[in-house]
Amino acid sequence: MIYAMICDGVVINTVVLDARNAGAFDGAVPIGDVAAGIGDTYVDGAFWRDGVRLLTPLEAAQDTIAALDAALVELELTNAMMALGM
Repeated sequence: MIYAMICDGVVINTVVLDARNAGAFDGAVPIGDVAAGIGDTYVDGAFWRDGVRLLTPLEAAQDTIAALDAALVELELTNAMMALGM
């Protein structure tokens, strides 16, 4: 599994570790599906880049779906108003 090596809240390196011995490395935090890298920050259990939280691919897809759902509702409302002549 890939781990970020954290020092003072900043990712200073990424390494591959066996989960069984990761605890032997101070500051080792599993990255999981997040595209974190050197220079990113780690705050409150999340990785950040330039003030933006890094998302997993699933979280990014869920955000996209939510935005598309909102746009669809707006489009349907606009079409309904046009159909009513408003």
